[in-house]
Amino acid sequence: MTHERFLTVPSSGEAARPFAILCDEAEAALPPGFPADVSQVLVALDIDGTILTPAGATERVLEGIHGLSAAGAQVVIATGRALEGVTPVLEVLDFTDGWALCNNGATLVRVRGGDCEIVEEHTFVPGPVLAEIAGALPEAVFASMPHPDTLLSAPFPNNEIEGTDRRVVSMEELASTPTPKVVVREPGMDRDHFESVLASLAVARTHEVFVGWTSWADIEPKGVTKASGLEELRVRLDVPGDGTVAVGDGTNDIAMIQWAAFGVAMGGASAEVRSHARHVTAAVENDGAAAVMHALMHRCGVTGGRRAELS
Repeated sequence: MTHERFLTVPSSGEAARPFAILCDEAEAALPPGFPADVSQVLVALDIDGTILTPAGATERVLEGIHGLSAAGAQVVIATGRALEGVTPVLEVLDFTDGWALCNNGATLVRVRGGDCEIVEEHTFVPGPVLAEIAGALPEAVFASMPHPDTLLSAPFPNNEIEGTDRRVVSMEELASTPTPKVVVREPGMDRDHFESVLASLAVARTHEVFVGWTSWADIEPKGVTKASGLEELRVRLDVPGDGTVAVGDGTNDIAMIQWAAFGVAMGGASAEVRSHARHVTAAVENDGAAAVMHALMHRCGVTGGRRAELS
């Protein structure tokens, strides 16, 4: 695929390095006690900036996901996207069986035979949050994600909010409807100023606030992160803690990178995100996440990694 199909993180501009070297570096960085039994491994993968480029997913990413899954590892898609924005990505990945953690850990989804079922969800009533942020950012637009609807205060720029059931509603309806996540977007403000304004508000202390790569923020209930959702899932699946892996690039990935026995930051991640990682792999356009998955396959004796010929 050479044309853009997905609105996602742009290329980092990182210089490419041989894939086999990236795999070797990832394997060398694994913790000493990491299990060799692939059935004791859980791999959490962020989407945007990690396994998805604007053109889609690469062959190496697909080989890693399907190779690990077929061998018995638990591969979990862990994303800030709502389920409506995850579904088209699952189709591209041909991810028909497994687990997806949506809305930054608020929504746990079982994927079975290509169908998605919400198993558990943490919601909140966003009225006070919306009132405070609207007062500080009067030009901001808001979205709320009560599945299967997507409620908007106004249209988002460039159709950034995905889903077919998008409706512009009153702020009153937006404020009173329980939701797993609220999105705040201020397209007229640069990212750093946007982040500083949000950090100065009470919402930064009463809720989880994750600022993206633009003036976009996800607001979640306090204590709900990708790490909290993954820990609940790890216990449910009876996977040992020392077999956990998390790969991501954004501030919303920091919690799961810290949580995992092997926390990995992408090459396109900020210095802040990198500082929390045990290992830094290549950027998404250079198959950094794929290198980690192929390294895990090699570590666990899973055939099909094809590291040598993919160098």
